[in-house]
Amino acid sequence: MSSSQKTVFDSDGHLIESLQDMAPYLPKTIRAAVTEKSGIGAILPFSISSIFGTLDGLHFVLPGDPPKDAKPRINASSHRMGSAEDWIAFLDKSVTAASVLYPTEALSVGKLRDPSYATAICRAYNDYVHDCYKRRDKRLHAMAILPMQSPQEAAKELRRAVRELGLLGAMLPATGLPLHLGHDYYWPVYEEADKLGCVLAIHGGSNNGLGMDSYGKLGPSHVLHHPVPLMYTLVSYVYDGIFDRFPSMRVAFLEGGAAWLALLLDRTARDAEVGLPYMNVPKKAFADYLTSGNVLIGCEGVDPSLGYLASRVGIEPFSYSTDYPHEVDFEHAMHEVEETLESKDLTDAQKAAVLDTNARRFYTRS
Repeated sequence: MSSSQKTVFDSDGHLIESLQDMAPYLPKTIRAAVTEKSGIGAILPFSISSIFGTLDGLHFVLPGDPPKDAKPRINASSHRMGSAEDWIAFLDKSVTAASVLYPTEALSVGKLRDPSYATAICRAYNDYVHDCYKRRDKRLHAMAILPMQSPQEAAKELRRAVRELGLLGAMLPATGLPLHLGHDYYWPVYEEADKLGCVLAIHGGSNNGLGMDSYGKLGPSHVLHHPVPLMYTLVSYVYDGIFDRFPSMRVAFLEGGAAWLALLLDRTARDAEVGLPYMNVPKKAFADYLTSGNVLIGCEGVDPSLGYLASRVGIEPFSYSTDYPHEVDFEHAMHEVEETLESKDLTDAQKAAVLDTNARRFYTRS
């Protein structure tokens, strides 16, 4: 396939923050603390990796020699990985027409405890991604982050990000916050998203607080720590009435694949069949919320379960995510596109929907 045939709308790529580039957007006190050559700025690189703090205790490189059969990573360009320049090269060289960009270090924003600090950092980040990504190329759609530690401030920042900065919406951290995302404490954010008709995205990140804090290696945690919090939130949004109360709010569930949805379809169908009298019951069938057009579920290439899930709820909720440059390099991301195109489980129309039209419709309403 020629790269001139732009057949992919990437629903979940990642920018990688640059503290040097972001520094001018930070409040003066924070900027001084993280950039000064004496005092705390001198020791900062030895204590934390980012102004957002570390993601968790497992996202690190293991000691020892790399595997002998490890393939060298091939990025989209020689520019800083995850920079705007790198992403522009990715889009220029690939079949990808546009990408929605989520954070890297800021995936841990939910772990911040000081609401005023979180508000300042989120505002600075949003100004930074607007100027350094969105304004650089109209094909780069950077998503905002919100200080969910203070829902009123988060609602104000969402409004500013959408109306003043022109961002498509905001990411909500799947982990780190003290309350589940369906809790009515966070409803001011959803009320604002409903008024704006914008996108909110639940994105996997840290594994802390998911019942696996004693896992000592990344492998077993990685199997679970992305899909599990997506399941928590989707179930809450349905059973706690979030989707019913805020019908214009669009929500993406990202970086967990698609197979976790089969479990929820089966379990919610079982609950509906049994109908226990002490259980709260959603106003509609669980699957109806998925087919409303207001839910998007990211998948990486052809998840083996995708054909089955499409037979149960249709293909419209699913969209391809590159996850570049996190788990995959440029070549791997393009290989997954080819895998989708060669799938025997999807029709040509379904392939086009997963690769392009579902995400384009969901994010841009076009």
